[in-house]
Amino acid sequence: MNTTVAALPRAVAWCADAGLWDQAADEALRPALADELLRVTAASPLLPRVAAADGTLGGCPVRGGDRLLLVARHAAGAHRRDPDARRPAEPALSRLVFGAGGHACPGARLASVQLADVLAALAPYRPVVTRARVDRGAALPGWRTLCVRAAS
Repeated sequence: MNTTVAALPRAVAWCADAGLWDQAADEALRPALADELLRVTAASPLLPRVAAADGTLGGCPVRGGDRLLLVARHAAGAHRRDPDARRPAEPALSRLVFGAGGHACPGARLASVQLADVLAALAPYRPVVTRARVDRGAALPGWRTLCVRAAS
């Protein structure tokens, strides 16, 4: 659900804004592009967790039972690198937006395939964003309005 509501529209807008339609049109690059777009858009950008035991996280002491809020985009390096199917992030890094271990999202693969299908359908038209308005009242990052039109 998060992918459909939040990630797909943001990924399409990113693809349009960054001129990634050539990668989306390439059958060999499309799966990597979908993973890259999911890495930078992070359908669930915040992952609530509870520390299982005492430890240290980023140099800060953590006690067992502490509540943690992980910023998935930062964990996946989305703030450091734009998506590029020709130089994708390592799979272990890109999948962090879907959690890890026992908390990994069981729908991660479906999200990637779903986005790849959307990219395949839109790539021939090379859509451009004509209007976008953020939905400031939504729990997940998304658009109140996102209008795209075919460029070719």
